Amino acid sequence: MDGVDVVVNFARHPDDMHLPHDPARSVDIRLARHVAAAGAHYIMLSSRKVYAADAQWQASEDAGLSGLDTYGRNKLATEVALRQMLPADRLTILRLGNVIGHEHMPGRRSFMGLILNTLADTGEIVFDMSPFVSRDFVTAEHFAAQLGRVVELGLTGTYNLSSGTGVMCGELALAVIRGYGRGQLRVIDPRQADAFRLDVSRLTGKTGLRQTADDILRYCHDLGKALG
Repeated sequence: MDGVDVVVNFARHPDDMHLPHDPARSVDIRLARHVAAAGAHYIMLSSRKVYAADAQWQASEDAGLSGLDTYGRNKLATEVALRQMLPADRLTILRLGNVIGHEHMPGRRSFMGLILNTLADTGEIVFDMSPFVSRDFVTAEHFAAQLGRVVELGLTGTYNLSSGTGVMCGELALAVIRGYGRGQLRVIDPRQADAFRLDVSRLTGKTGLRQTADDILRYCHDLGKALG
């Protein structure tokens, strides 16, 4: 790692989604050992799922932590481990909302990946939840811009990184359909499922970068249009 000043890790082991925390499996922990020895700065991409179930709406960085699910608990355990391995002035933890982008690719199981793939393949988007569930989405481009500013400014500590706005999932899906020019949204189970929004004021106060709900909906329209 000679000459490396900052390391940002995007990788994770697929078993982190469903198996209990194992330090030997954690890509972050294994990589952070090398970063610590090299004296470099480490940026961990964590998740809003580290917050407790009752803290998911408008969660600030100081909200309760217990992990929403197995993935959230694994991310939380990794955050704790990294704080023990690296000094505070060489560690940044970014807790992400739902990052969306150009995800029309075979096998992509993310929220936007499923929307784009099923619309292109079947002409419809199928929800097993209420279309009125509101979630905090952020575009891949805005995420990248925020990350770049974090590196440029040398920010340390813990920050939520998302848009900080709530967009109804049905509204987002319909924006994609309008861009595509055809298709339908079909709801097979109107359950209320996993609404969340992050308080991003700590980060936006540092970077000055913000994204609105209208920005996100225009972006989704363009994603649909790009399907052809």
